[in-house]
Amino acid sequence: MQLRYTRLLPMALALLLTGLGRAEDKPADLAAVPGNALGFVHVRVADLWKNDALKELRGMVEKAGSEAIQSFDRRFIPAPSSIDRLTAVIMMPERGEPPIVFVVATSKEFDKAQLIKLGLPGATEEKAGSTTFHVDQKNGLGLHVIDNKTLVLGPIDAMRQYLAQKAGGSGAFDLAVRDASKHTISAAFNSSLLPGEAVGGLPPPLQPLARARLIQLGIDLDKDMRVDLALKFADEDAAKAGEDSAKEGLKMAREALAQIRKEAEEKLKPKDTPGISPLAELPETAVALVAVGSLKHADELLQNLPLKRDGSALATSVTVPAGPYTSMLSMSGFSAALLLPAVQKVRMAAGRAQGQNNLKQMALAMHNYADTYGRLPAAAICDKNGKPLLSWRVAILPYIEQDNLYKQFHLDEPWDSEHNKKLVTVIPRVYLLPGVNQPGDTNTHYRVFYGNGAGFELNKGIRFVDITDGTSNTIMIVEASEGVPWTKPEELEFQPDKPLPPLGKQSADGFNVAMFDGSGRFISKSITATTMKALITRAGGDLPGSDFR
Repeated sequence: MQLRYTRLLPMALALLLTGLGRAEDKPADLAAVPGNALGFVHVRVADLWKNDALKELRGMVEKAGSEAIQSFDRRFIPAPSSIDRLTAVIMMPERGEPPIVFVVATSKEFDKAQLIKLGLPGATEEKAGSTTFHVDQKNGLGLHVIDNKTLVLGPIDAMRQYLAQKAGGSGAFDLAVRDASKHTISAAFNSSLLPGEAVGGLPPPLQPLARARLIQLGIDLDKDMRVDLALKFADEDAAKAGEDSAKEGLKMAREALAQIRKEAEEKLKPKDTPGISPLAELPETAVALVAVGSLKHADELLQNLPLKRDGSALATSVTVPAGPYTSMLSMSGFSAALLLPAVQKVRMAAGRAQGQNNLKQMALAMHNYADTYGRLPAAAICDKNGKPLLSWRVAILPYIEQDNLYKQFHLDEPWDSEHNKKLVTVIPRVYLLPGVNQPGDTNTHYRVFYGNGAGFELNKGIRFVDITDGTSNTIMIVEASEGVPWTKPEELEFQPDKPLPPLGKQSADGFNVAMFDGSGRFISKSITATTMKALITRAGGDLPGSDFR
């Protein structure tokens, strides 16, 4: 999954590289899994780190020397070497990707005050439900300390959702939470929360399997690797249907593996008749060779996979003998090459999440501005003759906690006047596009459409009642491909009869927008021009097509 979180990646790696220690019998970290979550993944990091599967990687880290390891350890609170367990809590998404937070348990006590002061400098307190947590707006992180050996960390919006619902207890996960401490890695998925359309979207033979109420996975690493999978159904009839579905699913999986293996085998064949290939083809061919062997081994496991049905439960277990399959994680160079695409996806997801958070803050500022003045800001601050002087981004500064900066502007002078131009370098972080803007960059990609019925007019603010197409169907702010100085009143003029300007800078797949209802959305670049123009206009009577739903 697109774990959405660039700034969490270093900590997650640190957990895997340096966790040591044991935890109490009834850990607070597992008690923190809410019963109405979509699922959780629990890793006994310290035990995993000591396992033979990570022997080579562990030796590589130890070669750095005790002084380097201790220096690394002293840089963070809690010390990475004290990390004992990590639990990823996955919640039901309101839309888009599931929000995820990380519960971290340590073997040694840490200083809460120092953690907040040094780990999240400049953080402010906020409440979600009845729980207080700390918010680092600069890095888009939220932190809640459960006790002096347990903390929860995650993106701000994910933390708000988690803390608002965590008081409900373990609920559906009671048994899974109790079993989690028995395995090196354990996971549980509350599949009963899946919407009907999600189940209906699966191939019909697999739908009974997806109707399990709870899915549990346990992985134990000793000399061999043992994987246990259990599915809990509503009753015996549902379990019987699930068993038949599982058998059909195994057949489909083996067919899919056979097709992939066939493609890998084709890559082993020389492209030219002499049979000798250029050296440039060696890496790809070597990976294909490993893939063929791995896929054959996977097929053998699936072919002999035992299924056991007991009442309303369906279970299976497989043991992978010690060898290259269980030591693959220790092959750091090969593993790193395989993980690069995943890491890039995580970075992109985190940047996209932070971009949406920026847009939501701007949208909220727009709403607060409208509450104050009775209408939204115009696309530009103009002089008495209608000449644009400064951007709407300057107008909403007091509503993004930048009132002091706002007061420094001469609102009757253009953005590049001798006085105002000095303020261009003081760009609020919320106007920076994560992963795109570099240090010292004063351009922003957050812009608005104006004119010809778009959401904004150049020199006149509209009212929410003027958005008759619906605030959830009308774009407020968009991520544009071209950046402009953040104070410059250069927005996107909407011309219905002409192609739209290029949109999206952060991702090749699409772009973030804020809607007038305050929500953030990610729009695919496959969206039609007709739907986009319907989303841009506020009162055109043309609702967006199904490619926006």
